[in-house]
Amino acid sequence: MATVMFVGVSTAQSLIHRAFPLWAGHLGLDAEIAGVDLPVGTDRADYRRLVEDIRGDVGCLGAVVTTHKVALFEAAADRFDTLDDLARSCREINAIRHCGDGLRGFARDPVSVGRVLDTIWPTAHGEVLCLGCGGTAIALGRHLLARGHWGALRFVDRDPAAVARLADTLGDGRIDARCGEAPWDEAIAGLGPGALIVNATGMGKDRPGSPVTPAVAFPAEAVVWELNYRGDLRMRDAGRAQAEHRGLAVHDGWALFCHGWAAGLSAVLGLPDDPQLGDRFADVARHLRPAA
Repeated sequence: MATVMFVGVSTAQSLIHRAFPLWAGHLGLDAEIAGVDLPVGTDRADYRRLVEDIRGDVGCLGAVVTTHKVALFEAAADRFDTLDDLARSCREINAIRHCGDGLRGFARDPVSVGRVLDTIWPTAHGEVLCLGCGGTAIALGRHLLARGHWGALRFVDRDPAAVARLADTLGDGRIDARCGEAPWDEAIAGLGPGALIVNATGMGKDRPGSPVTPAVAFPAEAVVWELNYRGDLRMRDAGRAQAEHRGLAVHDGWALFCHGWAAGLSAVLGLPDDPQLGDRFADVARHLRPAA
């Protein structure tokens, strides 16, 4: 049976092992998922070895990459035969297709992030604060800029290299990217009504900790988007505790999980891009969604 690799930090805990058979059946695909765990900060040589392992495995259709997409691009972009325009402009690779003539790399996060964002925050105006400056944050910023967003676009991360990379990749004077240590309660408290606040740090899932404390005060009418769908979802829980009396809309990462895999698998399998596939994936796997 053919395989699709899933490259992450703690893949054994992912719902993909239960969701993938359902989605494969929906697509009429005879394949299985194979997790590959790499710690945050993996050595450059390990990324290059991973790419060559995929190239040499004739039974591997390709891979969907989560946490390591920026690091993979930086370490091994030269090992791909082709990269799509988004991979080159965002400097990340989160989907790999194993073709007869080599390996093709894709960045699909701007697509999946954009599809979910346009549903949960369709107004395209107001302040944005993104906690984290990794690949998903870059995808978020790129989509907002392409969408014609107006208003402050703020990003914060504890890693100076990540902050510099995001600012350089997005290359827009409207971006305010700064370095700082979590928790970021104070930065959130300074936002105006109706802001979008995103946790793109991976804290609580890929690494310990939380970007906020239980005492965080969200602005009225804010949209709070916790990108994790499992783990210690403290920002989501803090938002829910304030939702009724502050008029908040609070979302976790379930929709992004489904749309992210839909976009990634479409690239791996060479399927036509279907904006509704993520919604169908969510419907097929709705019984697997973690309890609130």
